[in-house]
Amino acid sequence: MTKLSKRLPDDYAVLLAEIKERVRSAQYNALKAVNNELVALYWDIGKLIAIR
Repeated sequence: MTKLSKRLPDDYAVLLAEIKERVRSAQYNALKAVNNELVALYWDIGKLIAIR
């Protein structure tokens, strides 16, 4: 064992995995929100072009 592994709590790996999953989930949700906004923008631009 290294000095670092002696200082870490037993459940550190579980905690780290949970944090990583929360970050990935938040990133995915942000990506979906951006995509929704871009699709809405493109539809709106399409409508403006079609009207003119």
